[in-house]
Amino acid sequence: MPTRWLPFELHPDTPLEGAPKPFSDEQWPAIERRLRMLAAQVGIPIEPPRRNVNSRLALETGELVRARAGDESSAAFHHAVSRGFFVDGADIADLEVIAGLAAPFGLSADDVRAAWSSQAYTGAIAASMLAARAAGVTGVPAFGWPGSRAVSGMMEPHRIVALLQGNAT
Repeated sequence: MPTRWLPFELHPDTPLEGAPKPFSDEQWPAIERRLRMLAAQVGIPIEPPRRNVNSRLALETGELVRARAGDESSAAFHHAVSRGFFVDGADIADLEVIAGLAAPFGLSADDVRAAWSSQAYTGAIAASMLAARAAGVTGVPAFGWPGSRAVSGMMEPHRIVALLQGNAT
């Protein structure tokens, strides 16, 4: 089975309410402008969050979606979670929010709650996190290719294209 990297950062120590980003109040405006500029270059509206989120529920639900509906559905679920979080400002640590995003894949809030309570996908998440760290993933988004280190973080579209074409400097 190929390694799957998770679309969100996750620290085991991140509290449910999230944690402050590692930027000072003085640094944040410049970082926020850069994130908005990069997103605008590819036509994606974004509301950069000021806090890191605890995305464990979303990650485990993605594995539940994968188990029930397959890899493509899991990818579509993670896309919906990403859009909800980055564009709409959704609280992806909230079970009802995640259950609503999982509903199009045939899952109910009870399904999500049961998987979360049983910790059925904790091992899959832990294995994915270890593989991501071993590949050099330090943030999101992350791009990786077999036999090479991952590249992490938002970057200009031309840099992503260069990476995909193998012409990165």
